Amino acid sequence: MLTEAECRQVEALERALLDPVVRADRERVDALLAEEFMEIGASGAVFGKRGALARVPDERGVAFSARSMRTRPVTDDVVCVTYRATRTQGADERHSLRSSWWRRSADGGWRMVFHQGTPDTGIGTMDP
Repeated sequence: MLTEAECRQVEALERALLDPVVRADRERVDALLAEEFMEIGASGAVFGKRGALARVPDERGVAFSARSMRTRPVTDDVVCVTYRATRTQGADERHSLRSSWWRRSADGGWRMVFHQGTPDTGIGTMDP
């Protein structure tokens, strides 16, 4: 199974994708997303890697924060990350529950293969 250090590495990559500096760098985002990447956004929009690369680096004035982040090893090469996110743009603040699936590539690097955001209704908990 994965080591604690490997899980921390995946968590750091997840947090990097929330960082506006990383998000503005198309090459960095491209390197973190698998070719077959798919996202189901909190808005209900569904898109792949090409769609993510077309919109994420061009976002301006958007900030993300994450809390209650947990990494859960699925196999030796797959990790699921879950957390609560707050997306702030000016006075608009939106809360969502997020899950991402990361897979280790043949080169040893981690790539996100799937991401989903669901509006946080405040019902329930993310506790184990």
